[in-house]
Amino acid sequence: MTTSPDPYTRALHKALEVFVSYTESSFDDVMSNGLRAVADAADIDRCIVVRVFVHDIQGGRAGEIYRWDRDGGGTMPVDKELKVLPVTSALRRWILSMVDDTCVSLRRSEFKEDEAAFLTPRGVMSILIVPVFTKGDLWGVVTFHDNKDEREFDEGCTALLRSTARLCATAIIQEEKTKSLDQAMETLKRRETMTNALNAASIIFLSESEKNLGEMMHKGISAIANVADIDTLVLYRSHSVHDNPCISMAYRWSRNEGGTTELKEDFTNLPLSKVAPNWGEYFPTRSSVNSPTALLHDPEKSILRRFGILSVVVIPLTINNTFWGFALFGNTRTERQYEDEVVEMLRSAAFLFANAFIRAEVDYDALTGIYNRQFFDQGMKGILRQHSRSEDTLSLMVVDIDSFKQYNDTYGHIEGDKCIKAVAKTLAQCLKREDDFVARYGGDEFVVVLPNTPEYGARMLADKMLEAIRGCALPHAKNAAADHVTVSVGVTSGKVSAADKADDFVRKADEMLYKSKKDGRNRYSFEVKASPPLGGS
Repeated sequence: MTTSPDPYTRALHKALEVFVSYTESSFDDVMSNGLRAVADAADIDRCIVVRVFVHDIQGGRAGEIYRWDRDGGGTMPVDKELKVLPVTSALRRWILSMVDDTCVSLRRSEFKEDEAAFLTPRGVMSILIVPVFTKGDLWGVVTFHDNKDEREFDEGCTALLRSTARLCATAIIQEEKTKSLDQAMETLKRRETMTNALNAASIIFLSESEKNLGEMMHKGISAIANVADIDTLVLYRSHSVHDNPCISMAYRWSRNEGGTTELKEDFTNLPLSKVAPNWGEYFPTRSSVNSPTALLHDPEKSILRRFGILSVVVIPLTINNTFWGFALFGNTRTERQYEDEVVEMLRSAAFLFANAFIRAEVDYDALTGIYNRQFFDQGMKGILRQHSRSEDTLSLMVVDIDSFKQYNDTYGHIEGDKCIKAVAKTLAQCLKREDDFVARYGGDEFVVVLPNTPEYGARMLADKMLEAIRGCALPHAKNAAADHVTVSVGVTSGKVSAADKADDFVRKADEMLYKSKKDGRNRYSFEVKASPPLGGS
């Protein structure tokens, strides 16, 4: 007499048919239909597949990669909070119990305190945790939940769920293999896209077409931000304070804040051993950090969370065989580990950005981000040489903030710096031609250089700049010219001869600036610069 198979065996055979035939329209359908037969026989309400992955620095961690739920109708989106499992005492204890391929069976009335804290809010009455090993290593675990009753999982049920766990793992591994070719092709396309993005950023930095350091950095970083899926970049500069290694924030870019942003004042001269002790030991070996923030240790984890960063790649920067600092790339939207090719792209980008920043320090003013006096002095030599050969007209302006000493005395030096930055940015935004530029000449004084610009063009731009500054409407209670910040401008234009020097144009513009101040400020004055006599000046 033939004995009919028990319900567990029938359920396993049915699940095998689904998993082995793989005729369903999608992987999710295979998993959903295969698990449904098992869940009905074993009276299971939920099944979760957890994959163990290895983090480069801090050891093994795990995260949810698949979820089946009876009430949800089958395959469900994974729980975002469990994509990276919190490292708890309960989790450690379960893993230790499973190293010899032993299942963990729990029911609510016997939950330990740490187990209850994790399982009870998720509605678990009884749970069987089944380890899955591949090639001798723990691949992951599959958890089977009964959300209605407390129970012991009998021998037959446990055997069914063990077999089902292996079927789930095999199906997932097979799915990964079938996707490998598509992923390889996608990787090649992504690498090509990344290379193009890096080339675009390189062109921006090499051309130095932007007159403002912040704008140049913003355009360069934006070229790779979308491709690499990053939301923030911070460059930290290394230096020594009383022979102790320290770091200071040197540059900060944030997608959410519109690009180049203000530095954090409390991130200056910080001991490396206090803010990044877990990273410092890796920097000499030039190893990168690539991790969800949740997997890091304090103090790094707390600092990143302060800025809303969920995932991070940190690239140490060694320039000329010296540790210069590090670049921190962050993602504020998702927890993830970045693919190797993305990390390599970010490594290349980090050195590109750092070198651009180092070069820019020579030509750009640290406070305002516009060109500095040195750039003006060097740039004028070439402009005068070119104009003397072509006999073109050069226009130059000297711009000064009205009653700036009184502004500092009234509002303080921090607000004074903000005022200077606002004026610099506004003046720079008024320039549209590639060869025109504004530089900080010193203190609250700026110089605007307008190659190939006759008198009428210079006058039009002076009016435009005056209106733009007025439009900023920065309060200035002690300004003799208005109740807001204004500027006075001196303008000159003239043909350039071989005998002309930069000082000749600056001197004439300064005379006109003095006239503007004398006539009541908040205006410009103009006079043509006379050519020096033949034979010298």
